[in-house]
Formats: sequence, C-alpha cells, structure tokens
Amino acid sequence: MYHLKSVTLRSEIIEEAYPFNLPLIKNFKGFNLRKPITILVGENGSGKSTLLEALAMNIGSILIGGEHLDDDADLKPAGDLGKKLKLSWRIKTRTGFFLRADDFLNYTKRLAEIKRESQEKIKEIKSRDKFSLEVLPYASTLYDLKNLYGDGLEFRSHGESFLDLFQSRFRPNGLYLLDEPEAPLSPLKQLSLISMLMEMVKENSQFIIATHSPILMALPDAEIFCLDNGEMKLVDYQEVEHVRLTKSFLEDPERYLRHL
Repeated sequence: MYHLKSVTLRSEIIEEAYPFNLPLIKNFKGFNLRKPITILVGENGSGKSTLLEALAMNIGSILIGGEHLDDDADLKPAGDLGKKLKLSWRIKTRTGFFLRADDFLNYTKRLAEIKRESQEKIKEIKSRDKFSLEVLPYASTLYDLKNLYGDGLEFRSHGESFLDLFQSRFRPNGLYLLDEPEAPLSPLKQLSLISMLMEMVKENSQFIIATHSPILMALPDAEIFCLDNGEMKLVDYQEVEHVRLTKSFLEDPERYLRHL
C-alpha cells in the first residue's frame, strides 16, 4: 500500500521569483508515484530539495521533532510552490514527517536541553521538599526520554543516534519525506537504514527520498526520478550518473585523481 498517487500542477506557473525560476519548476508537468519508495536524484541546484519541501508544505508535514513547517520562514518560497501542486491520494495519511539532515542535529540538541532542564528542576524541587509531587511531570519526561532513547542520543555516535531517532519516530501507515538522510551515515549505517525502510514499507509506509547516495538509490523496488537540465524523468538504477561515476571511480581511482 502507498498513499500518495500523483503530483500535478493546479495552474500554470507564470511567476518569475524563486523557486518558480528554477528550470525544473518552469518545466514541471508532474509525476506519478507507483511504488512505496520514490527516489529523487540530481546535482546540487537541480531542484530536488525544493520540490521535496514544496510537497511537505502542501501535505502539511511536521518536522521530526513535531514542529510545524509554517514556523520556518526559510520554507516560505517552498510553501508558495506547494500551493501550486495538486496531490492525488489513495488514502490520505496524517502520519509521517519531513526530515532534513540539519533537523536531526537541532532535535538532538533540543532533547539534551529538555533532559538537562528536567533534571535541574527535579533537583531544585527536592531541595525544597523531597516528597513534593511537583517532580512528577519532570520525572515523567525523563522516563519517556529514557524509554525512547536510552541514555540519550547525545551519548551515541552520530550515525547510531540518527538511526535510533528514526527507529523511535517511525510509525506504520505513514508518508515520510527524507532530504539526504545519508548525510550522517557511513556506508554500513546506510545499509541499516535501508533495512529499516524496507521493514516500514511492510507496515504500509511510503517514502519520497532526495539523495546523492548510490547505496540508498539501490533500495529494492524503488522508482528513481532523475532531475537533470530542468527535466524529470524515470530512470533505471544503472543509468543514474551517481551510480556510474561511483562504480567507475572505485574500479580505477587513479584515472580520476591524476587529473586533479
């Protein structure tokens, strides 16, 4: 089962300001989502992140920490584009989130601050009255954090804590928009993420992923859209330039390095 079926335009784009001046957006005709995992690939500046942000704004996705996208002023241009998009659903879901690599760092810091503030508040209350029931909400917060993240994401390696966060936040029947989730992950941890995504697909979740990683592009039964020269076209894994270039480089690194 996958939730979002297609993305098209509500009306012709005539605006000239960003993001409407991007070649991809000027030429955008829409696309169908026929698999539970859709991969967007392209060079920096191709528009894949902008398109993903616009989808998130249209859907009303939240960030991984629960914040609403409308609170992020940087996403206003994406919101303007999102209003131009028409989404067709099989079954509309409110479960899921939109993730950018930077959001993970911000969320980890926020959790650490909440934990520290709760501990300090408990200590302060007990210094006044060690039997006070005022500590209960703060103790409950610490219990919930411990239950979700163990000793804390800040005590795990970057890649491990990133995967821990995914594991704790994924829910069945969700639509998840992921922008370069490979950023904090080693190749081995990317394989762990693939395993996690495949398990979530079995629980009726759908993923739209913008990535530069040839490892994530190999997700089984995923459809890959290449965003290149202002066009968006469906391609096979072996046709993706990132894949061909990486394979060629690994076979003969010196052939590339001697020209640098």
